[in-house]
Amino acid sequence: MGDAPLSGKFRTDAKVRDLYKLGKTLGTGGFSVVKLAVDRSTEKQYACKIMSLPDPAKGKKANDPSISSRADIIKEIDILAQCDHPNVMYLKEYFEENNKVYLLTELLTGGELLDAVLEKGHYSEADARVCFQKLCEGLAYLHQRKIAHRDLKLENLLLQDKNDISTVKIADFGLAKRAAESTMETICGTPQYVAPEVILGIPGNKYTFTVDLWSAGVILFILLGGYPPFYDEHEPRLFMKIRRGQYSFDDPVWNKVSDTAKDLIKKLLTTDPDKRLTAEEALKHDWFKEGGGTNDLGGTLANFKSHAEGRSKDPQVTAVGDEEVAKRLEEWSIENRKKLDVREGDDE
Repeated sequence: MGDAPLSGKFRTDAKVRDLYKLGKTLGTGGFSVVKLAVDRSTEKQYACKIMSLPDPAKGKKANDPSISSRADIIKEIDILAQCDHPNVMYLKEYFEENNKVYLLTELLTGGELLDAVLEKGHYSEADARVCFQKLCEGLAYLHQRKIAHRDLKLENLLLQDKNDISTVKIADFGLAKRAAESTMETICGTPQYVAPEVILGIPGNKYTFTVDLWSAGVILFILLGGYPPFYDEHEPRLFMKIRRGQYSFDDPVWNKVSDTAKDLIKKLLTTDPDKRLTAEEALKHDWFKEGGGTNDLGGTLANFKSHAEGRSKDPQVTAVGDEEVAKRLEEWSIENRKKLDVREGDDE
């Protein structure tokens, strides 16, 4: 298989179906399927994510950063297996069989964060603060261990308990990478959430862990406004808006949101990655210290519902680590990076 696993959670002594009963499908994605798994010895339930690996006979395509080798995939999974934090999905163990990898993770029955918010009868800025703080704590943990998620979005924030949004966990590490500062350059992510320095895609222009904080800023904007800060049905225009940091607080819902919350968003959605807050710096922001913010954000909930209705059909909220869309991003960056009038730090 290549390099030896680091965590000891890679199982070679048994087959996955010898230890687990695989049941109904819980979800599907562009790269995987998730099934219910029951431990045959304890009857405890887990989620089993099944991913197809690249064909070992074909190997990795030359000069194609969107395709990882088998060893790369196993190594990144093994890195996740070393993580142990209350706001990061827990990986119990994993198997490689028949050109597929099986990840056994904790079963998060609370579903997606957005769905839980939609079911709340009362939603406030204080609620957003609770779950966003947990997100930042999880990110700080990952970044301390030199792990970049690279695909943070609402759909990848799951709850252990749907009645308690403080149980939020970061999930889906399919595009995650462990690396030193300024050593990542793969064009990947989800269009509405991807950081401007990733979109630009200049050869040799490496990016850092702060791409996750840009995505976190998009998430916070959505949590408080109910809609994404960057949107355009024409994808090239969407990328241009992201590169220029073109968003606003014009919607009336922002009249009920505190200035300190908006300030945190601005410091996360700055196009200059060197000026963007780290996760630890974000946790020290005044917004987390001031408390309050219990007024009902009814307008935000209404926006949430509109956003939720269209998100499953919107390609702009689908991960773009696959070859076709990564190529689309790269072609856009090559065509536009020389003529961009980038206004670094111009957030409005």
